[in-house]
Amino acid sequence: MNNISWRGIRAFLYVAEHGGFTAAAEVSGFSKANLSQLVTELEAALSVQLLYRTTRQLRLTEIGQGYYERCKIAMQQLDSAAEWASQSTDELRGEIRMNAVGGPVGEEVLAPLIIEFQRQHPGIRVDLDFSSIHVDLIASHYDLVMRMGELPDSTLIARRLHSVTTRYVASPEFVAENHEIAGPDDLKSLPLIRGSVDTWTLSKGKTRKTVHVAEGIKVTSGRVMRQAALAGLGVTRLADVYVQADLQQGRLTEVLPAWSEETQLTLVCPPLRHQLHRVRVLMEWLKAHFAERYQQALAEGPGQHFKSNLGAS
Repeated sequence: MNNISWRGIRAFLYVAEHGGFTAAAEVSGFSKANLSQLVTELEAALSVQLLYRTTRQLRLTEIGQGYYERCKIAMQQLDSAAEWASQSTDELRGEIRMNAVGGPVGEEVLAPLIIEFQRQHPGIRVDLDFSSIHVDLIASHYDLVMRMGELPDSTLIARRLHSVTTRYVASPEFVAENHEIAGPDDLKSLPLIRGSVDTWTLSKGKTRKTVHVAEGIKVTSGRVMRQAALAGLGVTRLADVYVQADLQQGRLTEVLPAWSEETQLTLVCPPLRHQLHRVRVLMEWLKAHFAERYQQALAEGPGQHFKSNLGAS
């Protein structure tokens, strides 16, 4: 280990991440020749080949891929430790990289809170990403993630934010025109408005029912699913933040209310990032204000928050 240079590991990570010495040199500040020398010295110190080099391409060996994955995590931990050691505990400054669910929950509940947080703490910049990818917090570059559902990784720092109720709804006209919907089996003969999932699993206590969606329409947008339900095209299932205002004002009717489902929204953070003062402050801010903002979004309905802001400007 004494013969292994940290600069060599950094150089290898740059090359692996950017697919070649030329691209790595453009972003790293190292010269192409220097990168090549450092990686060669690293391979010699390890007595293994990390890269396949040809005149046309460069790719990782099997050992190189495994070494890259482990070194990337280790370097992230070292960077976090260095940042923690050098940070000021009194001054809130720096970047927070956050991934979250989108739709009304992300855009009309979380985003206004993030905007207000940054207004109160101008030294902090929150990079908020609404991509729907599943994030591996240990291996990724994110400091904080808002997840919906179960959390299998118990090594992460988790803070519960709020519970979301999924409701089954249709227009009053659709309900009046069709037979009474008394249970999940009655959905099988009706047109259903679904998103990316073609099988619905309904739960009531310990009872579970599965419905394979065959009739109806498929759209991968909760807002469009709501519009389709309002237009009387069938039964859909959506989070309460999409449909609560419509239910209260009679534009939609809830069917199978006993089968509505509760899903937990949770803030999740890697242990090393949780040690950063700015990340902990943001987590506490969201815990303190999320429920109130969520209730406001329920009353307003999707899209109303930003409409009201635009109208006031």
